[in-house]
Amino acid sequence: MNISVLYNRPAARFTKETDFVVAEEDTEESAREVAEALAVKGATPSLFPVTEKNINKVIASLPADDLVFNLIEWTGVDTPYAIDAYEHMHKRRLRYTGAGLDTYLLSCDKSVMKKRLDEEGLPSARWQLFQTGDEAVLSDFRYPLIVKVSSEHSSVGLSKEAIVKDSNNLIAIVKKRIAQYKQPVYAEEFLTGREFQVTLLERKNGLTVLPVSEVRYSKTTNVPFLTYESRWDATHADYDNSEVLLARLTPLMKKKIEDMSIAAFTTFRYRDYARFDVRCQGDEPMFLEINSNPGLSDDPEYGMTVSYKAMGMSFADFVWEIVESATRRWSMG
Repeated sequence: MNISVLYNRPAARFTKETDFVVAEEDTEESAREVAEALAVKGATPSLFPVTEKNINKVIASLPADDLVFNLIEWTGVDTPYAIDAYEHMHKRRLRYTGAGLDTYLLSCDKSVMKKRLDEEGLPSARWQLFQTGDEAVLSDFRYPLIVKVSSEHSSVGLSKEAIVKDSNNLIAIVKKRIAQYKQPVYAEEFLTGREFQVTLLERKNGLTVLPVSEVRYSKTTNVPFLTYESRWDATHADYDNSEVLLARLTPLMKKKIEDMSIAAFTTFRYRDYARFDVRCQGDEPMFLEINSNPGLSDDPEYGMTVSYKAMGMSFADFVWEIVESATRRWSMG
């Protein structure tokens, strides 16, 4: 089986905006890991890196009969490039893994994601969008809040100062983030409970919620959430302030997490696989993010890895399940 592994390289803007380029560079490493896993399963993978300047050319060169393993991850201000890539694949009627364009776009703007979760009655923290920072703040917010940049990913914009304890502090940080990132931001009530990563996989016998993984923070950290520095800056004091392990859940908590995750997967028409980030307020789990085309890796510190290994799968097994799901789906038209 021939498989084209399609992935994006960092956008050209990162040659100047180097502060966050490390979060973009892991896509290529992920693509190489996926290609190696496909080869283990006897497939013949070919890597197809794409930039915003050659989208049409690269996608035009993909063999028409290949399945495309889609690892496009452009989001935020780079979302138009992803839309372009999807549209070119659709024009050629290529078969590809993972979410369709409409579902993919939910991951590109978190304020859109939050609005859709609210509309569908799916649980997430109360929130407010800020376009300018001059908006009147909701009077019944429960502090602390956390301020997030709407159209960034990989924890860009998340640092200690993102946690705010009152409305004056909130407006100061909101205006600072809007000025820095040139886009809207939103604030949501900070959830203080346990944090989970939920992997879903469409298998031959139906949609499966893999054993849930949990993010545990160091008892000494004063940053009990995934900041950009804790994830990507090995020189920072907060780096590696968490570990990911298999979650121990009561039957009731397990059911709550599985039910809400299945509801989100089906409501928003995810395909093949997805990863959802969930955090609790007390005993109530709520969505932090719903991710299509999440990064794939055999990294033992990655929630997906913990989950598929708990099922007795290798990375190659997990990747191949995605291929088989996409193949079944496209064969049904």
